[in-house]
Amino acid sequence: MGFLDDLFSESKYLNKEKQPKEAVKTAASAAVQPLQPMRAATGSEPDFPVPFGYKCNWLCVKSDSPIDVIRKLGLKNFEPSNWDKGIEMAYNGYRFISPVLNGYVLVVNYGMALLTLAPELLDESAKKFPELQYFSTHRVSEYHAWVKYVDGEMVRGYGWCGCDGEVLLNKGALTPEEERLGFLNMITSSADDPEKVQLPTEDHVLEIAAAWGIDPGFSGSDYPKTLGYICR
Repeated sequence: MGFLDDLFSESKYLNKEKQPKEAVKTAASAAVQPLQPMRAATGSEPDFPVPFGYKCNWLCVKSDSPIDVIRKLGLKNFEPSNWDKGIEMAYNGYRFISPVLNGYVLVVNYGMALLTLAPELLDESAKKFPELQYFSTHRVSEYHAWVKYVDGEMVRGYGWCGCDGEVLLNKGALTPEEERLGFLNMITSSADDPEKVQLPTEDHVLEIAAAWGIDPGFSGSDYPKTLGYICR
């Protein structure tokens, strides 16, 4: 059994032996990371951006309003939160929506394995923004992905699951940023000899995220103290 099967093998939401593949995909957007109980209070004091990215997934969308992003994605029960508490809760099942950062809004924890479990969720979300990027990385399974949509169309998509030795997606030409970062010899087919190609890592995901729009490590950034939002 591969990683993508293991991901839901014990989920209370899904039983792949009893449900058809489409039912699995439909439920995936809600079940990728089960919610934990809401904390009594979120951070109320504005603070500087908190680095994230490892063992995480997120959207980066072109927008001038986090509230507009929340509305268009259909997120529920939102409340203000600072970065420190917001990122903590994103790693515990909730979603953290950032303030505007250089014309982008981040949605931290949007779904780990959407390339295979619910690609239609990404496609539909991308139609709501002039640009949408999706990143996902999980070091234990060596699951790494980066996708970029412009005007609702996927212009570049790449995904790799090292546990299964499978290239999940390789669509579109390398972007100039990927070329500049040295991604020229990245594995493109599950039939490639792994000793003759470059295998993606979690650091590659963080690097291309920074090159395409917003650095999740916020290295050298001078963003002011702000608040974002916690959502279901």
